[in-house]
Amino acid sequence: MLNKIKICKGAGCKAWKSEYMAKQLRQTQGSDGVCLVPCMRQCGGGASVQFEGHGEVLKLRDTNEVAYLLGSSSGALATAC
Repeated sequence: MLNKIKICKGAGCKAWKSEYMAKQLRQTQGSDGVCLVPCMRQCGGGASVQFEGHGEVLKLRDTNEVAYLLGSSSGALATAC
């Protein structure tokens, strides 16, 4: 299981409810497991999310997408542009 989840708190990501996503994930991952970070410069198409140990920045539109990826054993993550 991954330890840290970084979620962008830039203006575009806030529009995709990144702060709400972080709040919801903190309830399942604990407050130390989820970090709101400054703009990741991957704007558009969803909130930018990065899992520790993976260089890819993902574009997610719903908290359930993050929860699904956390539970996925395949490790197949859709990479952002």
